Amino acid sequence: MSGDQGGGRPGDERSGEPARTGARDGEPAAEEQPAKRKRMSAADRRDQLLDVTRDIVVAEGFAAVGIDRVARAAGVARALIYQQFGDLAGLTAVLLERETQVAFRGMQTVDWSGAQAEGADVDQVGRGILAYVHAAPDSWRILLSPPDGGPPQLRKQIEVGRRSSRAITARHLSRYAGVMVDPNGTTTRLLLASIEELFRLHLADPVACDDDTVLRYLRSMVGWAVRLEASRAG
Repeated sequence: MSGDQGGGRPGDERSGEPARTGARDGEPAAEEQPAKRKRMSAADRRDQLLDVTRDIVVAEGFAAVGIDRVARAAGVARALIYQQFGDLAGLTAVLLERETQVAFRGMQTVDWSGAQAEGADVDQVGRGILAYVHAAPDSWRILLSPPDGGPPQLRKQIEVGRRSSRAITARHLSRYAGVMVDPNGTTTRLLLASIEELFRLHLADPVACDDDTVLRYLRSMVGWAVRLEASRAG
């Protein structure tokens, strides 16, 4: 008697039956079943909603931001945004607070003291500034070139940031010039305004105004400020 008859393994072509995968009829095999999407944590979802809002603001301005628009872009229900932020004003306020904190943390990375500050030339400071601007370009676009329709607190936060920038700038200038430089003086204010415009150009067109161009202009502008402050002291 032949061993072929009814004795083939399941799925063996001799048995005439398809291979079984362990799944019920009509269901995909276990290895073919789509993996379940991992659910976002509340913190990750909050960051996602803020990222979506930031992208809309940078591309189209604050006036383009709406609860419906953000919900559609993020693929969530409107109720989730209300739950996280209360309303549209709450959403934009939290966004501005986050982007401002990102910028402040960046500025602090070049606010050196002690031996680190003494050994830092203009190029080192400039590369530090480039590093933190490159790490959060959209944060700096919002703060350096405020989009249309921004809430009142945006201007206030920008001015707080400028006061901090002037203080850091004056400390570096004092070290280079060998004299105390007033953080609220004309030289510091003019230098900082020039630096802000330089980085607006860099963010708008990083090819035409590349890193080397930024550093070259920084050397020139800081040199002007140092010479001016040193001559005033003399």
